[in-house]
Amino acid sequence: MSFNLPNPCLLGLLLVISTHNGPQLVYKYPPTLSDNPIDNDLDDDEYKVDDFSDEENEVLNEWDSKHYNFYSGTKKDLLSFLDDQEKFRKSKMGHKSKKSVESISFDDMLKKTVSGVSDQTNNSKSSIQVDSSSVFGVEEDYLVEMLCPPREMCNSRFEINIDDFIYMGLPVHCNDNGSWKKKNKLVSNDDTKLDESLDSPKITSMNMFHLVFIMNPPVIESNYRIDEMYHYVASRLSLVLRHEQQKHDYIWQQVKLISKLKQDFKNQSNFNNLDSFLGEKSSLCKLIIDCYNFISNSEIANLSINNKLRSFQIPVKTEFHSLPQSTVPFLPGSHLSSTVSLVGKTGLINVGETTRFGMDNAMSMMMGNLANQNNDIGGMDKLDEDDTNSTADDIIYLALLLLDDPETIIKDIKAESDSVLANFIRMIKPTESLIRLHSKLQNETNSLMLDIAQLKSFAFHLIYWRRARVIHPLNTRSIYIVSPMAPITINMYNDILTFSKTFPSMPSLAQFLKLLSSPSKKPRQFMAIIPSKDHKDLYLQALSWLLRHGYVTQLHTFIWLKVSRKVKMKVEEDMENENNHKKSKPRISNIHGTDNTSKNTKNGNVNKRISSNPSSYERDIDDIANGIKGINGPEVILEEDEDTIILDPGRATTLERKWIHKIVTEECNLASELVVIFYDILKYMNGKTSLELLLLRENISREDFRRLFSQIEDHIISVRHW
Repeated sequence: MSFNLPNPCLLGLLLVISTHNGPQLVYKYPPTLSDNPIDNDLDDDEYKVDDFSDEENEVLNEWDSKHYNFYSGTKKDLLSFLDDQEKFRKSKMGHKSKKSVESISFDDMLKKTVSGVSDQTNNSKSSIQVDSSSVFGVEEDYLVEMLCPPREMCNSRFEINIDDFIYMGLPVHCNDNGSWKKKNKLVSNDDTKLDESLDSPKITSMNMFHLVFIMNPPVIESNYRIDEMYHYVASRLSLVLRHEQQKHDYIWQQVKLISKLKQDFKNQSNFNNLDSFLGEKSSLCKLIIDCYNFISNSEIANLSINNKLRSFQIPVKTEFHSLPQSTVPFLPGSHLSSTVSLVGKTGLINVGETTRFGMDNAMSMMMGNLANQNNDIGGMDKLDEDDTNSTADDIIYLALLLLDDPETIIKDIKAESDSVLANFIRMIKPTESLIRLHSKLQNETNSLMLDIAQLKSFAFHLIYWRRARVIHPLNTRSIYIVSPMAPITINMYNDILTFSKTFPSMPSLAQFLKLLSSPSKKPRQFMAIIPSKDHKDLYLQALSWLLRHGYVTQLHTFIWLKVSRKVKMKVEEDMENENNHKKSKPRISNIHGTDNTSKNTKNGNVNKRISSNPSSYERDIDDIANGIKGINGPEVILEEDEDTIILDPGRATTLERKWIHKIVTEECNLASELVVIFYDILKYMNGKTSLELLLLRENISREDFRRLFSQIEDHIISVRHW
């Protein structure tokens, strides 16, 4: 298995509540929860059946992996056991076919339509259901008792392991006054605390509800898969349900409706399936059914919760900032770029082999304001504010690459044809950044009037709905190569035909990829392969197609500032001269005094020095920071005779700042306008921010940067990678 592949491991959902009469199971889905635990062909328990004689069972039981004989058999014994296994498997194929679970590839699973999922789910169930009092062999009464924890254990993550099945969720308990969330307090002018909540909670018999997710992840992936399900689906859905219960008594009203519908089902004949009946009559049952069907298939669950549409999903990993190992599988067509980490901070997508659970401003847009209102619930981690602000700012300098035809996307997301969102989708171009698109909208008349917040909100929604991908704006002066993750051995056979039909006048797909990454040539600007200006738009469209299908990635430029030995020696000489000059000055007496008089005198002298010579005061602060001893100046020793790379110029030390100043003023002798540009981009010379992004972010023209780079080239180290 691989963490890069979607694997929800979701077996079913339970809705349990607690009332004055005790815990109750309100609804469970799917019906197969009433069966025994899922059979595996190679499970040991499967061979302990009555179909074999006692002698055969004895032989098979000896090969239980928990038994010591499992490790002491001969090669002949092992071969004999494998033969018996195969014989048993063939004999069980007939009467076990109804219980077999259909195997679906991840590609097919992700491409299935909603109707296809529903049809498959309905067809896999029996036409008439029998109400069972067990869940995977565990008595309901016993199970529900454990799934309704006391108040002290509610409103936080809940997880319990029963017979190798994980029962996980976020149980929600009401307060003593019947409210379902904590009070928000305000302090009035007379310092009296007042209740901010204007809601008047309705006192009901229900004091707790718990939507339980049943999972069976592989042991090696258990913690990861459970964390994914909790952070992306279970906790967020429970928060929304709590909000609706607080505002509209939604859960309790639905519980009473479900109880009535179960009685009605026994007295009618229009339906022969209880789940279909409840799903049509109860919005809460429909919600649970849809949640299971879509989440278990790694799709986006668009759930109607009290007539409000909410989207939930476990983001599928199709974005990577580093190349996975050759033995680790991933979804074909995945995108490779180090800049996707910018979007990874939003919580909208999974990036690489790791997941950062939590939500920032972008995820709050997806969840409304619930995230901020309910951050007291366990598990809602908050990202650092600097990361949040940086992410929100960076998004607007990037472009959106639609993953399908605009009209198809508009139809799939069920947007009105003349809506603002639909018109926005039609205007998206992979060659234009969001900030440029916003400026374009502001300058045009009779066009969409979108502020930057709305524009980012639409972009985040399209990313979350898997309808768009964030890329750097396509440019003919940028460099593109064949991605190391290109699906050449998987999808290329079919994509060759698709590419030729889409771009009949273009070179073939194989030839086009060869032009981008020829073994005999270095990577070059995209304009080098465009025959003429008339072909520019067509070639950019073909490039966007290749990016969309994961065949191509962009090479970015990353730079560091290098300090030569010559510069370091000059700075050392300057510091020695400065120290000698300090020693020749008279010293301030009683500098180590502890009485109030000496302290006041010292402070007064310092204040005078600040006002008369600020730079002198700064040098004193630098001396303190460098830990001088007694009255001697700082002792600077060059530990290395080689050049030094400043890894983080934005947080440069005192000595590093002096090196930088020496480079700017003496070594390069930059003009004043170039000095301004240099210090604007200095913090980006850390090998982490691409040159292409910083030019967009700081609004620096390529011509000005080219002038600057030509003068500081000897002090710059640059590399290109994705």
